[in-house]
This record gives sequence, C-alpha cells and structure tokens, in this order.
Amino acid sequence: MEFNVSQRFKRLDNSITSTIYEGILKLGYDTGHNMSIYYDLDLLNHLLDTSFQTNQECITYLMDYISEKNSESETCLIFPENGRFKFTVTNLGIEQILSQYKHKPFLKELVDLVRTHIFSVDDIYALFQKYSTEFVGEKVDHSEFQYVFYFNDIQFDEYKYCFNFDEIGGYYHRLLDYDFDKL
Repeated sequence: MEFNVSQRFKRLDNSITSTIYEGILKLGYDTGHNMSIYYDLDLLNHLLDTSFQTNQECITYLMDYISEKNSESETCLIFPENGRFKFTVTNLGIEQILSQYKHKPFLKELVDLVRTHIFSVDDIYALFQKYSTEFVGEKVDHSEFQYVFYFNDIQFDEYKYCFNFDEIGGYYHRLLDYDFDKL
C-alpha cells in the first residue's frame, strides 16, 4: 500500500499497512476479507503533522488520501465511527500489503520469535543486530515493560518495541513515539 500516496500521507499509510500486517502475522488472515483499524484525532494529527480541531476537518483532509489510495482500485476506505476514524483495508489492499512485506522480513521474524514465548533479551538483541548495528536496546523502569528496543533509522522502522518477561513468558508492545511518550 505504499504505492500512489503523496509524502504528506506516508506516515499514515505506513502506520496502517504495518499495523494491518502485524495483525495478520499474529492472528492470521482469511483470504477475501477486509481488515479495519481505528485512529483517534490526536494520533492522526501526529501522523499527518496537522492540528485539526474537529473530526470533520480531518475527514475532509483524509478524502485526498482515500482518492490517492484508490486511484487504480479500491484498497482503503474510511468511516467515522464513535468519535474515531475507521480505516478499512479491502482484500485487494491486504494482498498488496502481503506482497510489499515479502521484502521486509524483520516484523515477521520478530512475531515468530515472540510466538515461542521462550525467547530471551539476547534473542531480541540478535534479531535487531541482524538488521542493523544502529539500534537502541535498554532495560527500563516501567510498570508495563522491562526493555525497549528501536532502530535509530526511522526510515527502516519507526516503532519502539517494548518487551516484558514474566512467569508466562515474553511478549511485546509495538508503539510509535507518540504512544510511547504518553505512557
């Protein structure tokens, strides 16, 4: 879904596609079905580098995004729902995401590693090092997680991966700076 979007919508588009892809990796995908993701106005303002005060202002602006995304075929729809914005990626859009991420294996390898529930911090370090020597991995004092990892190159991946280990095993949260800073 990186095709046919102008620079002003790149961060939003990357967020939608990577989050949908992560959902597919974790939950699976029934071919032929749509998938949806919700955003609130504050997060959209962050992703779009805008300062809309109302959902109506934002949805009017987002109609350009939808026009760009759907210039060749319908791959993404947007609906206002309960004060939020529901982005629905059509089955055609999902097929495009799956094709795009064939060449971006990091997230798949991470989800596969975490799925084992028996991974260690050393395993996380090794995975990050496989993709770049320029990353941060550190122990943190936080009630929700014990470690945070992220790549210095936000063009490669702009998310912070927050890991926790307990008696059940290990798990992670994948957060944008926006969400991380709110914790």
